[in-house]
Order: sequence, then C-alpha cells, then structure tokens
Amino acid sequence: MAERFSASVASRQMACHASADLAAAIPNWVAPVEDRDADTAANRGTAKHEMLEPIMRLPRSEVRGMAKYLTYVADLRDRRQFKVLVEHKVTVDWLVSKPESTADLVLYTQDELHIVDGKWGKIPVDPYHNAQLLYYAVSYAHFAPKAKGATLHVLQPAIDNFDSWFADTNVLAKFKADALATEAAIAAGDTTFGPGDHCTFCAANPHGRGLKGRPFCPAQMSMLYPDKTDEAAILAL
Repeated sequence: MAERFSASVASRQMACHASADLAAAIPNWVAPVEDRDADTAANRGTAKHEMLEPIMRLPRSEVRGMAKYLTYVADLRDRRQFKVLVEHKVTVDWLVSKPESTADLVLYTQDELHIVDGKWGKIPVDPYHNAQLLYYAVSYAHFAPKAKGATLHVLQPAIDNFDSWFADTNVLAKFKADALATEAAIAAGDTTFGPGDHCTFCAANPHGRGLKGRPFCPAQMSMLYPDKTDEAAILAL
C-alpha cells in the first residue's frame, strides 16, 4: 500500500515517487519494524512536539514566562556537568514518619546541590529560609555528600521573580533539628496554634487563598477580629 502523501514526506515523494511504495518498487523489500520507544531522531522530535504543545496554548505572557524559566535553568546547568533529577521522588528517611517527597528539579554533583522550585502564582515567594525548599535540601542532601550547603531557587515567571539563596550546612542542620522537634510534638498530640504569614493556604484561614473548612481557626479569628465573634457577620464585612 502506498504511503500517504503528507506534509512530512512531500519533499521525498516529489523527488522520488518510488519511495511512496517501496514494496512495489523493490522486489522482496521488507519494511523495518518501527519502535516507538527507541532513542531515534524521529521519536525525539515527536516527544519535543508533545512537550511544547501545552506551552504553545498558553497566553503570550505565559509563553514568555516559560521561556525565562527555561533560560534560567539552562544558564544554571551551563555552570557545571550537573546530574539532573526531575520530579524525582525520595523517601524522607531523616524523619521518623519517613514520608515521600518530590522536588521539581534537583541539580547536583558530589560537592554542589541546587534545589529549583517553580511557583506559578502571583504571591511573591522568597527562597530565604523557605521551609519547603530547606525540607527538599535536607531530603536530597545525600546526592551531594561533599556539598557545603544547598542553593535554593525560586522561579516565579508570573511576576518575574527569579531568586536564589544559599543555605549552608549549619542552616540545614538547624532546620532538620527544628523539623524533627515539630514532628515529635505533633505526634505527641500538640495542637498549639501559631498564626502568621504561613497561614495563606491553610483551610482554616478565614481569608485563605485555598479551599476553606469550618469553623475557622480561632487564633486567626481572635487576631483579625478581636471584638467580633459571629463568623457569618465577619464574612459579610
């Protein structure tokens, strides 16, 4: 059966009609077996098209943001021959509960570690003493056993926030100790409230950015509305 005359083969078929039906043109010709999983130029090209498709559907400003994001990562990778972990899941074995954790991107050598985290909202995120990124750094530290710390990167294209901060081994050790103490306190039943900037996405925050549960956090309510007690009236403000 003749090969379909498509855009991708137009040049070849127009120059060589026989290439459209090699079985008819070459006696005893046997077509090769196509392996969709093989590392071939054609398969690599198809994979890149699939990766780019959702990006091309974004608004122009977001396409530019993605370009800046990728350029930042490319520039970072230019510095050394880093090994690359993308969405690589690890067991957090330094915690008693041993949960699993997955960082967006980790670049490492024996003596250097980078934690790269993409943020897609418009609320500014600071890498400085960022608990999420410190958690990742401690959890992936074994990949870079000779590193003197970890560089934490926040990539936030929506507001052109591309920032980094180096956390040395003393900072990482303190975070690890504080995290272990927190885990132990929670496991022991401690339910002490501690309202603050970290409450933004808490489900009990009356003005949180995420899904909300009921009733609201009493510490937040007391702090925000010290003279009011009626939840419905507060929400009507």
